[in-house]
Amino acid sequence: MRKYLVLILIPALVLTACGGGGSSSSSGGGGGGVTPPPTQTITPPGAPNVERIYVDGFSQTLSTPAVNTPYVTLQVCLPSTSTCQTIDHIEVDTGSVGLRIISSALTIALPAVTAGGNPLAECLQFADGSSWGSVNSADVTMPISGEKAAAVNVQVIGAASAGTVTSAECSGPPENTVQTFGANGILGIGPFATDCDSAGPCSPNVNAQAANYFECPSPSTCTATTVTLAQQLQNVVTMFATDNNGSIIELPAVASSGAATVTGSLVFGINTQTDNTLSASVTELQTNSLSGYLSAQLNGKSYPDSYLDSGSNGNFFTDSLTVCPGGPTPTTGFYCPSSTVTENATLSSTVGNGSLAATFSVANADTLFNNNPTFTAFSNLAGTNADPKSLDLGLPFFFGVNIYTGIESNSSQPFFAY
Repeated sequence: MRKYLVLILIPALVLTACGGGGSSSSSGGGGGGVTPPPTQTITPPGAPNVERIYVDGFSQTLSTPAVNTPYVTLQVCLPSTSTCQTIDHIEVDTGSVGLRIISSALTIALPAVTAGGNPLAECLQFADGSSWGSVNSADVTMPISGEKAAAVNVQVIGAASAGTVTSAECSGPPENTVQTFGANGILGIGPFATDCDSAGPCSPNVNAQAANYFECPSPSTCTATTVTLAQQLQNVVTMFATDNNGSIIELPAVASSGAATVTGSLVFGINTQTDNTLSASVTELQTNSLSGYLSAQLNGKSYPDSYLDSGSNGNFFTDSLTVCPGGPTPTTGFYCPSSTVTENATLSSTVGNGSLAATFSVANADTLFNNNPTFTAFSNLAGTNADPKSLDLGLPFFFGVNIYTGIESNSSQPFFAY
């Protein structure tokens, strides 16, 4: 299946909101007759397919702790060797595809992936910036579940070997360090098999796609190029021997005041084990096979470019709610209503049947951060967004609900479910 757009939002730190798509909304309305989410059960981490996922702010490293950022720990190795490194605080993102590691967090020299005999590099555009780095190869192991993937194409963000490109070729504020990225890397487990075009070669700047590749004869000479399917970054989940058709993020509910830390599970596979069954109580919503979008209805309006994105640190949409003043409190772009507001939306498949209630709360971000400055998880954090066609349901929506991400295949449409 073909796609052009990577639905990714790197979580901002506490400093600003990071919306990139949004939906019009106000309290009340919508959702009549749609299916509510089922009662939550969280599977304990362990073999053969369940990894620990955690939200802790990465405060031991970041100068400003990250808010609503889910992490896993994984191991990368030189291909077909026992030379390995375990890396913690890799962000888990259902809005992107591929494993990307910040170069400063990587202590082993992974071999380069080449194009035309020259090292390959990539620029990936985010909603709030971009990351540039080399493309390398690694074996990847999830240490608790034991899931393994061999010869995975990995982007090493900020690698000196990739050199630089012009701002026109990789625009937006650079997010090439641990501090600007908010993590040691990112594991994109979105609904697509590769990060550019799962049907074949990836050509530069097709329909404003987010991923673009470059051939680099030298670090100072990188030219945009077309890459084959095998040269693109792959969804690591698809490369597991089993449990390779999707994943489930299972995070417990969070109190209205927030939480200092949260621990849950990342379950690999859908309908491959007894712990990942897509039961009759779970509704599957197939997405657009080009973009991964769902349709949202909110207060009588339609928002066709909506999505579920664990890589967004809030729920982002356009609204008349009061926006935080910013200034001495680091909440620029978030909402600060005088009292908590309940938003009721409906999500629907863009290509099939089925709809789901999507209810979330919006609290005053200043109050949340000021009352509990050490907390890193908030289920009611929301912010403004410039895109009037989309409702971005970020990590706050994942607390208390198991969210399934089904990966595209020759026989299956990409989908989200809960």
